[in-house]
Amino acid sequence: MTMYGVVVCPRCKRAKGVDLKQKTTTCLCGFEIRVVPSRVRARANTARELAPLVGQVSAEIAGGLKAYREAAAPVRRIRPRDVHLRVIGIASKAQGRANRVRAAAVELTRELEVFSMPDWERVLAGLGIPHPEEALAALVRANLVLEPTSGFYRAVSLSPEA
Repeated sequence: MTMYGVVVCPRCKRAKGVDLKQKTTTCLCGFEIRVVPSRVRARANTARELAPLVGQVSAEIAGGLKAYREAAAPVRRIRPRDVHLRVIGIASKAQGRANRVRAAAVELTRELEVFSMPDWERVLAGLGIPHPEEALAALVRANLVLEPTSGFYRAVSLSPEA
């Protein structure tokens, strides 16, 4: 099984990934580097594992290993805890008032299964849409929202385009 490693060019201080079976490799600056076990800065079993190691060794040489690890780590997105804020964020992306109202009903149904009038008023206030009662009544008349129990509503379809 072939092993891979990272060597550093003594002339230009650039890290380079190599197959450890090779005796020499040529750097981009033109310098020929002899591959000896004492010069290998990091080892990998596969070529796929080699690329991040080259970046890590380059960062070590430049003195910014901590910054490299932070940049290489996946970005963690923090999801808002408040359901209403999530719904407002998604519904606000829709174009036009009618589409925003429909998207708000669909997203409230996705998040809460059934929503109440205070939920609806809070979301529409966040979207800047006045008269939430009239907007909900229009959706009920269009058969886009139904009232399974008194005072609670849900969207008929979970697709905002319907």
